[in-house]
Amino acid sequence: MEWLVRFQQIDRRIIYALVILSIVVALLWPFDLPQPVTPEVEKFYRAVEEVPEDKIVLVAADWGAGTRGENRPQTEATIRHLFLRKKKFAIMGFDLQGPQFAQALAEKWAKEYGAEYGKDWCNWGYQPVVDAFLISLVQNIPKAVPRDIQGTPIEQIPMMQGVKNIYDVGLVAEFTGAGLLQSYLRRLPREVPIVQGCTAIIGPEQYTYLDAGQIKGLLVGMRGAAEYEKLLNTRGEGRNAMRPQSLTHLLMIGLILLGNLALWAQRRSLRRR
Repeated sequence: MEWLVRFQQIDRRIIYALVILSIVVALLWPFDLPQPVTPEVEKFYRAVEEVPEDKIVLVAADWGAGTRGENRPQTEATIRHLFLRKKKFAIMGFDLQGPQFAQALAEKWAKEYGAEYGKDWCNWGYQPVVDAFLISLVQNIPKAVPRDIQGTPIEQIPMMQGVKNIYDVGLVAEFTGAGLLQSYLRRLPREVPIVQGCTAIIGPEQYTYLDAGQIKGLLVGMRGAAEYEKLLNTRGEGRNAMRPQSLTHLLMIGLILLGNLALWAQRRSLRRR
């Protein structure tokens, strides 16, 4: 049992090297790991599928560089889903960087899906005041958003023809690392369904709204994006990033178990003496 006891004194540099190795292997070797889909992600997927053809989807990119690692793959998977199902959508955000990031994602995939700006999607840009803007959005969208990011009057954008108020929006998909969901729930009528993609750190708080039926679906962290990509039968940033993360987690679990076995062996050896 002495060989097992030696694991108590593993040099921490060896552990760091194993972590780096597991990440590198997972990035270079594109193997698949089991990816079960949770009910909240299935609900998110169904909510997008059920958007009526005569309504638009509002993609609220309320995230910036700080939560890019989790919110970007969630937003990207949603935009691909909307393009795939030919559902028109408008981008906006209460974070200065969010609408720019979402616009880049839409432009990235537009060519593959044959989408055209103004016809299949548009960008309302950054909105600085949360509650005042949402209240105005409920009553009159062209008044709340006079022009898009290109300076085109909203009423002249083809996909915005006939879109007058929030009841012409079939779904609000909000992506955030902050606590903005309450503002949406407080200001928007319950007839307008809301789904959310959030960072893992605030995920546990959002399940309350999901269980109460106030939101119709939820993507939590990188895992949520990976599960969504699986439902779409695509491989994107979510599934690719979950591979090194999962492998490193397995390594950590293995090392913890090994350390506990070594401690058990050490105590057993001391009792025998």
